[in-house]
Parts: sequence; C-alpha cells; structure tokens
Amino acid sequence: MLLRATAAAAVALFVLLALGACAGRASSAAAAPGPAEGFLPGADGVRLHYRVLGRGAETVVAVHGGPGAGIQSLLPELEPLAERYRVVFYDQRGGGLSDLPTDTDLLGARQHVADLEAVRRFFGLERMRVIALSFGALVVARYAEEHPERLERIVFFGAVGPRRAEAADLARATPADGDPLKRERSMALLRSLTGGASSDPVADCREYEALGRELAIARGESGAWKGTACAMPPEALLYYFQHTARVGPQSFGDWDFTGSLGHLEAPLLVIHGALDAGGVELQRAWIEAVPNGRLLLIPGGGKGVSADRPELFFPAVETFLAGEWPPATEPGGVDEGGRGSVDPGKEAP
Repeated sequence: MLLRATAAAAVALFVLLALGACAGRASSAAAAPGPAEGFLPGADGVRLHYRVLGRGAETVVAVHGGPGAGIQSLLPELEPLAERYRVVFYDQRGGGLSDLPTDTDLLGARQHVADLEAVRRFFGLERMRVIALSFGALVVARYAEEHPERLERIVFFGAVGPRRAEAADLARATPADGDPLKRERSMALLRSLTGGASSDPVADCREYEALGRELAIARGESGAWKGTACAMPPEALLYYFQHTARVGPQSFGDWDFTGSLGHLEAPLLVIHGALDAGGVELQRAWIEAVPNGRLLLIPGGGKGVSADRPELFFPAVETFLAGEWPPATEPGGVDEGGRGSVDPGKEAP
C-alpha cells in the first residue's frame, strides 16, 4: 500500500538523516567475550541480531540510526574502535537481520528503549558506554530519561537534534545543489522504496545511496562514508523503508529533550564536523540539555565526521571513553565569544 504524501515526506526526512569508568563500581567491563554474532531476546519477544567486534576489556555499545538502518550502516565507520574495545553492534527491530514485527505498533520509541535495555542485560553490563549515530541519539536520549543510572559515558556524532521542529527545519533547508536530474531520480527511487513498488530493493537502495553521495560531493562534502543501509535481505530493506523509518520517528512525537535530561550524570561528548555549519547549533543544544556535556567541532569534517577526519575523530572518542575530555571541547553554557573550532591536536583553551 502506498504511503500518504505526508508520511512519505517523514520517511524521506529520517532516511536522509540516517545517511549519521568509575573505580570501585561495576561498569562497562564485560565478564567474558561472548559469541561474535548471534541473536538476543528483545522486548515483546522480538529477536535482535547482534555482532561483536574486538576483544578489549571494556565494552562499547553502538546504536545506529534510521531507525532500522541496520548494523552495516555504522559498523564500517567504527571498526577502528575494535582495536581497543569490545564493540557491540545490534540491528534495531524492523531492520537488518532482526525480526520484522507483523504488528508495526511494535516499532515505537518504547520498544527501542526496551531493546537497548535488553542489550545491556544480555551482555551483563552494569552501566554502558554508548556511541550513537544520527537517529540513534534519540533512542539513547529517551533511554537516558528512563535509565540514567545505566549510562556511564555517551558519544553522539552526526546526531539528529534534540528538538523535532529544529531537526526537521534543518533537513528541509539542505541545499539542493547538484544535477537536478540526479535529485529527481533520487526522489523517485525513494518513493519506490517507501511505497513498496520496488522490484529490486537492494539495487534501488544502492543506486539511491550512490546518488546521495554524488549530490553530497556536489555540496562540498567528502562522500567518504562507508556505511550502508542496503546490506540487509530484500524483505527487511522494504520493511525498513515502508515501516520502520516511518513509525519509529512518528512514535517519538514532537520530541524535545532540552528539558528532560537534567538528572543525567553520565557525561556526553557530541562530535560534529565544523563544515556542517547549519547543524552546529543543534549539536550545541544537546550539550546545553545535560549537566555534563561538551561539544567537539572537528575542522575539515562534515556530517560524516568519522569518515572525513578519522585521524581526529577516533583519538577524541578513545580519550573520552577512557575517562577524560579530549582537548578543544566546548562545555555547555559557554558564551558566544568562547565558542570555536580548534584542532584536537592543539592545547585546549
């Protein structure tokens, strides 16, 4: 069944956005490495597929975007973390190799939060170090509202903004640079995928992503992102575009996390590329929303900052996960005169 125009627009918005230790206390240290890949029981009897990279003593849980864009949308970007950490990736319900609920009401915010809690329990983590991309930030933020004591350290990058209205405004304001025929073809592919008319969803998805990369390069972005939402079975891919990417965002309602995270003790590091000037204020809104948040603007990086400047991104993440703020981070509440982008290799101001 074809989606109504308003629903299709909502899907387009969030599909585009997806294309982003305390001593003496038990924390994210894992008791023992488990299987590298398998399934775990999520909420409401839904099976969640997971994959683990690395065998470090400390565990990091990676939350991809979409929602439902799948492990492979994020795993290729975060593989370097596995050199030091045990990184747990999981396919959110309604995508990847996880179950595709017959009842699409089971794709909501409540279920995504319960699934993240199920991941924590399954891997025996008293508290979690979490890194989230794009819409994954909203899942973690809603989780933080309900389970703040279970979070140890949090990293957001390429995050959707903490207020729905501003996030939607930014997405609609994305410059329409590049070949108009490519833009038209891109939207035609998206309509086919969201409407269930695609006869080869994997091929159409890959063409859609390739066109998106070409259009991003035309806007001055690097196009270096390696993750893909297309690496899932065809039936899962159609389900993701038709249902998960629509129902998930709708279930968060008119979200606004700027007044609900004041009780969160876990520090939050928000990393963003300085070249994405239009998104910087949304990232600042995240660090203003929590008691202990800081923003790192990485020069020469755009929305896909981990791919654009990996030599700056990963040392910053590792420093933070080890318990310290990276150099050049901007604390929440800083006056306009104190804000700026400083190369993390330089001394922090």
